[in-house]
Order: sequence, then C-alpha cells, then structure tokens
Amino acid sequence: MLETADESPRLTIVFLPAMLCDDELYRPQIEGLRDLVEPVSLTVAEPSMAEAANAVLRQAPSRFLLAGTSYGGSLALEVVARAPSRVAGLWLMGCSPGPHSDPAAARLRNDRVQRGEFDAVVEDLAAAITYEGGSHAVDAASSFRRMARRAGPAVFLRQNTSLLARPDRRDLTRIICPALLVWGQEDRFSAVEHGREMSARIPGARLVVLEGCGHLPTLERPDATVAMVREWLGLIGLKAAARRNDHPRS
Repeated sequence: MLETADESPRLTIVFLPAMLCDDELYRPQIEGLRDLVEPVSLTVAEPSMAEAANAVLRQAPSRFLLAGTSYGGSLALEVVARAPSRVAGLWLMGCSPGPHSDPAAARLRNDRVQRGEFDAVVEDLAAAITYEGGSHAVDAASSFRRMARRAGPAVFLRQNTSLLARPDRRDLTRIICPALLVWGQEDRFSAVEHGREMSARIPGARLVVLEGCGHLPTLERPDATVAMVREWLGLIGLKAAARRNDHPRS
C-alpha cells in the first residue's frame, strides 16, 4: 500500500492538465488509481507560472503526489522547485524544463485567438496532438476538442502566455522525490528526447516511452499508463516502508 503509516490517510495525487484541458484528460487514471490514492485535478490558468504554482500550492494538501502533462508538466516543475519537501512523487509527461522551444509560433497562436480564431487554433492543435496511427487517436483528439471548448479563449491566452515566459528549470538535480517520466514515441509537441534528457538529470528517475502514442499518453494509452503508475506507486510505498523499518519509532 502507499500509506506511509497505518494511521495516516492515503496520499493525494494532484493532476495538472495540459493547456486547454481539464479532468477529462485524466479520467481513466482517476478511476484506475482511486483505490491507491486520493485523486484531485486542478485546472489552473494564471498570468504567470509563479502565480499558477502558488495557486496549486494553496489548494494542495501539505504533502502530495504531483502529475502534469505538457503545460501541466511545466507547472509541476515550477511547483516542485518552489516547495520540494511537499511533493512526495512526480509524474511528468510531454513537457520541457527549459525555455519555450518555439516562442514565435506560440505568440502567433495568441495573436490568432485574440483576432477571434480560437476554433481554428483548437483544430490545428487537435490535428497534431495525438498520433493518428494509435488505437485511441480519434477518441483522444475528440476529447481534446471537448475540453478546449469548455476552457475557452481566455484560459488559452493566460496559460499560453505563462508558458511562454516560464522560468528555466533545467537544474533538475534538486528534485529529491521519486520521478516517473512517461512519453509518447510520436509526440510532436515535446519530442521524446526531452524525456530522455530529463530522466538523465533527475536523480533516480524512471523513463517509459510508449509506442504508438503522441502528446497525450493518458488518453492515447490509458490502460498502459494506469498499469505503469500503479507499479510506480507500489515502488514508492515499498521505499517508504523500508525507511520506516530502518528507523523504527522509539
């Protein structure tokens, strides 16, 4: 079990969705992990990463597991940089700790949305966000469209703007919690090389690359992500139990 003491409640896992996404992005994982952890999804849209991270820390419990995809992954890195002792485990997908790789394209999307082209921008993103050869590609892209319509242009502009100006968090050696990195082999927004570089820099990190998967592993490979995270949570629990045995209570 994940509990670190018999009398303690289960840890909460805080899910941070990708840009324009909400808890639907993690619905299979929320249901598939509920017996091990308390799932909470936080959709945050603030003008800066600092403000977004502070919003997460205000709403999260004193100690928690943290999962983030894309924008949510960058936000998770900001959260753990600000409060490393509060994060018991980190699960990242499709993100990069460094500066934005294509700021011109991101600014162009802002301009288009401000000109009233939000629906067209969503369609452009939906066409590239999943791997078209995957077994869940159509459903995953449709899910993204639904979430984007619920979010709307104002949320997009705040999230995209904060992502553009995000701090450089490439000093990953400061991450002290267990880390799991899950990447789609066919991710066109954040290439798998980002995952490999991050796993090499985060002490003890585990990287899993999913074949036939694009930018949204939780929707494109739902069963695989649930299985690997359940295994990872079990390993965290075993490590916690080992620490208790090494340092018995007086």
